[in-house]
This record gives sequence, C-alpha cells and structure tokens, in this order.
Amino acid sequence: MLLLVIEKKRALMVYYASRYGFTDKKTILCSQELDKLINMILLSSSKQINERALR
Repeated sequence: MLLLVIEKKRALMVYYASRYGFTDKKTILCSQELDKLINMILLSSSKQINERALR
C-alpha cells in the first residue's frame, strides 16, 4: 500500500517538475512529502532488521 502511495507521489513530483520547474514551490513540497514516505519505509525496514538480529 505504502509503495503505491510512493509511486503516485513520485509521478506527481515528476509532473510538477516538468510543468513548473524543479524549484517551484509545488515541486519542492511534493519532493519533501515523497522523502517522508520513503523514510517511513526505510525506518520500518531498519526496525525489522534490528528485531531479527536481537532474536
């Protein structure tokens, strides 16, 4: 589910960048939101790895 949200956000960011430019407020905001989503995945993966290592 989260991967689908990330893909949609990435596509939207690419659209904004091509339409408004890389430094436009919409593009930057979308990029920051995408970063947060990706960080959620990385944090979740990291926690799972750490939990397995402790077993």
